[in-house]
Amino acid sequence: MKTITNASKQKNRGLFWLFFSFAVVSFSSSFAQVQNNGTLYVSNGSTFFVQSGDFKFGSGSTTQTGRGTTFGKLTFSSTATTSGAVTGGNLFTDGYASTLSTAFFLLPVGQSSVYAPVGVDNAGTPSAGVHAAYVDTNPSTVGTTFAPTIELLPTTGYWNIKGDDAKISLTWNSTLASLVPNTTVLTIAGYEISTSQWVAITSVVDVNSVAGGASSMTAGSITSSNAVDLDLYSAFSLARLGVDCAPAVTQSLTPRTWNGSWDVIPTINDAVTIASAGSPGSFSCYSLALNADVTLTGTQSIEIATNVTGSSKIIMSSQASVVQRATGVAGPEIELTKTTNLMKQHEYIYWGAPITTDAFAQLNGAIATSGVAGAFDDKYKYVSGLNNGDGGGWQPLTATEIGKGFITRVKPVTPFTTTSATAAIDLKFSGIANNGTITNTVAYAASGLDNAYRNNQLLGNPYPSAIDADKFLLENSSVIDGYLLIWKAQTQNNGVGQAYTADDYITYSRAGSASTGSGQAFFSGKIATGQGFKVRALATGTIEFNNCMRLTSGNTQFNKSASTVETPKDRYKLNLTKEGIFSQIVVAYLPETTLAYDHMYDAERSSVSASQLYSILDNDTKKLAINARPTFVTTDVVNLGVSKIDATSEDFSIAIDEKEGVFATSAVNVFLHDTVLNVYHNLANGAYAFTANSAVANSRFQVVYQNGALSNVDFESNNVIATISNQALKIVSSLPMTSVAIYDISGRLVTEFKVADQLEATSAFHFSEGMYIVKIKMNNGAIATKKLVNKK
Repeated sequence: MKTITNASKQKNRGLFWLFFSFAVVSFSSSFAQVQNNGTLYVSNGSTFFVQSGDFKFGSGSTTQTGRGTTFGKLTFSSTATTSGAVTGGNLFTDGYASTLSTAFFLLPVGQSSVYAPVGVDNAGTPSAGVHAAYVDTNPSTVGTTFAPTIELLPTTGYWNIKGDDAKISLTWNSTLASLVPNTTVLTIAGYEISTSQWVAITSVVDVNSVAGGASSMTAGSITSSNAVDLDLYSAFSLARLGVDCAPAVTQSLTPRTWNGSWDVIPTINDAVTIASAGSPGSFSCYSLALNADVTLTGTQSIEIATNVTGSSKIIMSSQASVVQRATGVAGPEIELTKTTNLMKQHEYIYWGAPITTDAFAQLNGAIATSGVAGAFDDKYKYVSGLNNGDGGGWQPLTATEIGKGFITRVKPVTPFTTTSATAAIDLKFSGIANNGTITNTVAYAASGLDNAYRNNQLLGNPYPSAIDADKFLLENSSVIDGYLLIWKAQTQNNGVGQAYTADDYITYSRAGSASTGSGQAFFSGKIATGQGFKVRALATGTIEFNNCMRLTSGNTQFNKSASTVETPKDRYKLNLTKEGIFSQIVVAYLPETTLAYDHMYDAERSSVSASQLYSILDNDTKKLAINARPTFVTTDVVNLGVSKIDATSEDFSIAIDEKEGVFATSAVNVFLHDTVLNVYHNLANGAYAFTANSAVANSRFQVVYQNGALSNVDFESNNVIATISNQALKIVSSLPMTSVAIYDISGRLVTEFKVADQLEATSAFHFSEGMYIVKIKMNNGAIATKKLVNKK
């Protein structure tokens, strides 16, 4: 191994000072620390190797390596460290830094006064190591073609990363506002050599940056979910995620025809002609000539890559789908009959029209089973108001708008002649189907007027197919919050004003859906044809629907009429109930989320329910219906809140529901901690009953996953026996007791007394009938709690 030439060296108290002015071939240091206070240049094809100790970027120094095909490298072994690298002053490696470590290593690279370190984690045995350099140039100089999953690149900065397969972490230390509206749509992009395009690499924003500090919009890091084959990419960059769309296809040379039967079942590449009316079932095609009517039943679908011609129409059942992929071409003529779930008089239905023309007159044709046409009386649109008194809110509907939602109310006519009578309603939409990109302007209230109602926007699925809610949220993440609200009131409307007292909307985000009724089907994230829904504006701007969101399946949940199977995640739901009241929240643990508010995952409580359960965002006051948290750990604590209409004493219960992932097994217990009574209740043993006598309780309940959380033992019944009989409380314990406190079910202290290290205690109990909590403290600090009923 050659050593440094023409360099001054000084060993001082284990410190190795280097003042370089010439190229280095290679160097091995065995000193405790290496500090560069001058100029270090490693030429192409050369290596400066730090075997152990710390390499420090000293004040005023310059560390540079060649960037040629056989680039130079500042290489660190697994036992070496670095320090002193910062933005400004060129205190970093301007060029390639390298590591031979199999563990995580932060490579201190940058250029043009920009420090942009790269984290690499090579779990395998290194052969060549991992090498990285930062290039302070627009990534478009590498290539300008994007895969559908990439929407935007930054204007400055990318990385060259080479060598062994490794997980990679890219960092930023300035605002991302020009690239992404929030970090949930941030991704690592790699310029794929084989396809000559930027593609998304599955990655997750780190809760804590690999460069130090919490990740935010102004500084942080993002790490690939898996090891990356670095040979497949010539460059890496931060990027904004785009909506994945169906790939382009080419037309085959052989046409296909339906004439009562298929000559050959078509594929997406074939030009199809419908020569006679009938029901050909589901099929795909490149183009479609409608020379006769075609009928789709059940969940059948037609996927069309390009255009539709002909004067006939597609007759569609409620759950059938027609999907076009090409924009700039007209949709087919359709006759879509949408069927609701069972309705009652005065109930509302949220709609979106799938046709290009005004469908207002067609609403009069709505008909119920065994009824007559004209099933609706009131019809409304929702107008977001930006200022007090500006006419925002519900207004009479006079015309339908493409992409806008509207609502109709069930008229009390046959068969809706009693409050208990139910029937489904059919509404036929006839006209040219919407196709291509559809936009709507949304407005955001000024500061001080920001609330859920003023910024609500009522939208409607504009296509004759379901759309993917996740893709819709991703596409519009800069202008709307990351959740949807699907109407499903639980209380019968009496026809005079609004009579709803339960949760009114199902809340959906990428973390799951919070339902509005016990045993009710969840929302799967597929917005059905004809479905209206609400979103909340974050800014004034444009909302977009496009063909990339359209689905050939998943069209079964209009107006919450059916259930599908959700993809399992580490999550569960909690239900707050009493007679006539139901409130549900979701707690989900996902690797891509944080303890802060995660756009498109967390969702605020949005309800006018008389009583509500919600979780409280960590270090904040936001009340959440869906709480998305990082990867599950048993030490996590979730704060809960309960609100009700007033301080009247009321009995409630909290139960766990729909346990998935790690919570679906007995390995993880979910405890509800009543901090007022110091009770830890395992929700696997049933619901927890309590009495609330305050309008808001934001500090009484927590969810924990360790009984007692801080080694506070919660004794079982075989350790302590407590009874109330003949107006006397008797306690027998296996450990000496020091004190007893008695609370009523609302958490109010009734009485307390000392016990002088005895195993038995008896006390008069002259209190009213009801349930009580007895809290018993042992001489070793342990606490036992018993729930007793006093009957006279």
